[in-house]
Amino acid sequence: MKEFHLRNAAGLRLSVLDFGATLTALEIPVNGTSRNVLLACDPVDYPEQRAYLGSIVGRFANRIGNARLERDGQEWQIDANEGTTCLHGGSHSLHNREWQLAELAEDRIRLQTRLADGEQGFPGNLDVTVEYRLEQTDLVIALSAITDAPTPVNLTSHAYFNLDGGDVRDHRITINADRYLPTDEHSLPLGIAPVEGVFDLRHGKRVGEQWMTHSQQEKCLGFDHCFLFDDASSAPQATLMAGDGSLRMEMHTDQPSVQLYTGNWLAGAPKRGGGHWGNYQGICLEAQQLPDSPNRPELGDPWLMPGERYQHVTRYRLIPVVA
Repeated sequence: MKEFHLRNAAGLRLSVLDFGATLTALEIPVNGTSRNVLLACDPVDYPEQRAYLGSIVGRFANRIGNARLERDGQEWQIDANEGTTCLHGGSHSLHNREWQLAELAEDRIRLQTRLADGEQGFPGNLDVTVEYRLEQTDLVIALSAITDAPTPVNLTSHAYFNLDGGDVRDHRITINADRYLPTDEHSLPLGIAPVEGVFDLRHGKRVGEQWMTHSQQEKCLGFDHCFLFDDASSAPQATLMAGDGSLRMEMHTDQPSVQLYTGNWLAGAPKRGGGHWGNYQGICLEAQQLPDSPNRPELGDPWLMPGERYQHVTRYRLIPVVA
């Protein structure tokens, strides 16, 4: 297990672990002080932690119902690692293996790995590459994959952000989405619904505003929901502002949706330097394809074919607010 450290002329610093292609720190100068905005644990703890802290997840991020795939008369039983559901590609996937270093420069790194045919039950050998780049005050995450057999692909970063070190419910959030996916008792989509009440984030509000005023939030203990973008070109698709107003983050992505997760089950996850993280100490903005879509065409087509290339670019732009 090896940790790599990147930096650029704008003062952005990034630390990356080859295990899980995991982001362990993202630091930026804010009012003269270097501030880390990512949650992490000690390297030795990554194989055992279950919060997916900073890792790349897939081959299919989010959930697939009944841990089952069906296509053209074929059926595959895949790993059920969350009750009857397959979460983030199964219990042993991209998040908990060592990736190979393909390229390293001062401000960028490229890592790669292969998910074998039949691994976690999925069809096809899938070759996956992630490149992390520092461009001015942007963290760019570029993901790509190729396969030798039809397979569903949905890759994303499970980075937990905290822009000021406090309770993330004090952050302000904007998500430019008119629709979202309410979920059932297995956290699987019930269907597409218009945003309403606490889920209407189009005009910006404190994350904790109207907290627990909706049955969907009560069930999930917060946000753990997918928001659908009408037009991927209307960036930024999401904006996060530190509770103290000192730092803003914009998310620009070519993906059709984002999973907003407010760290509702973070309690007990190991913390770097000792101790444990608590609930609501990190917030995830996971740009992705729609959950459960491999078996539900109305939610999109995430199947990758031989000869095609899966590509996904998401940019997190950090903007210090001058005091």
